[in-house]
Amino acid sequence: MELERGSEPAAESALEKNVAELTVMDVYDIASLVGHEFERVVDQHGCEAIARLMPKVVRVLEILEVLVSRHHVAPELDELRLELDRLRVERMDRIEKERKHQKELELVEDVWRGEAQDLLSQIAQLQEENKQLMTNLSHKDVSFSEEELQKHEGMSERERQVMKKLKEVVDKQRDEIRAKDRELGLKNEDVEALQQQQTRLMKINHDLRHRVTVVEAQGKALIEQKVELEADLQTKEQEMGSLRAELGRLRERLRGELSPDADAEEEPEAELGGQECVSDAEKAAMDLKDPNRPRFTLQELRDVLHERNELKSKVFLLQEELAYYKSEEMEEENRIPQPPPVAHPRLSPQPESGIKRLIFTAIMPMVAAGLILDDPALQPARRLVPLV
Repeated sequence: MELERGSEPAAESALEKNVAELTVMDVYDIASLVGHEFERVVDQHGCEAIARLMPKVVRVLEILEVLVSRHHVAPELDELRLELDRLRVERMDRIEKERKHQKELELVEDVWRGEAQDLLSQIAQLQEENKQLMTNLSHKDVSFSEEELQKHEGMSERERQVMKKLKEVVDKQRDEIRAKDRELGLKNEDVEALQQQQTRLMKINHDLRHRVTVVEAQGKALIEQKVELEADLQTKEQEMGSLRAELGRLRERLRGELSPDADAEEEPEAELGGQECVSDAEKAAMDLKDPNRPRFTLQELRDVLHERNELKSKVFLLQEELAYYKSEEMEEENRIPQPPPVAHPRLSPQPESGIKRLIFTAIMPMVAAGLILDDPALQPARRLVPLV
């Protein structure tokens, strides 16, 4: 009863929250409140009043749970996915610019080679003409006139101008090639920085998914623990009710056996007898040979369950960390330079909803007694029947 009174204010506060601020635990609190309301309706009007309505309400609460969980996980994944797409587009643009730059360099080199080849052919032709002139001069011992000397000096001046022009063109093209190489080195450094940033974002995305998985596992463990405690509380209340009813029947039987005249005299003895019956029942419950005697208190049981859930979460974290390090080692061993693969979102299996268990925990006695028909929507109730 104390758990019920504690969960009702939480569910009412969850109902007063804004839709965008709802969490999965708020949905579970709402489901618990709906279960208690169903229990009150069944106590007042019977099971037939809600037999057809209950599966529909459970389905609506499950849909609300899935939508709330998606609402909390989807924004971060969408933001990371958009950032990854933007980086991928920037990388493709840089690759395209580098490709165009490489083509321009190849064209410049082709033009430079063509011009150099032309200039070299001109130089070879001029050298050949010079050799022919020198040969002619050696065979013909003719004195040159002043005009012929001026003409020969003009040819030499033209050769010097051509050589000077060729040297200037070569120096200019060499400077351009060096500038292009420096620019290409800067572009490569930018590409490497983008690849490192992309790797970091992928690691952050993996860590976020890992944290979401751990939080979901912890939430599921807490829900199961809450359901178990509520089931234990229901069982204890039923046992107390049956003991009180049996004690009342024993008192009525003792009063019927006593005569009306000796009723006033034997009343203290009857009370002592009732107390002795209760003490005998307690002694039977505390008998050391009884296999069903209580061995743990409720607080000890809660501590054991809490420790078990903590150990499960630690084991799960260690397994996830080991798998992460193994995957990193495999990637380092088999790393081949290639474009990063397109990250497709993995569809994680949908965890089992705890709404049905919260709803049907409140009506376990009716399910155990067979007051509600066997329906596929009542699977959680059938799983909880052995606890009653």
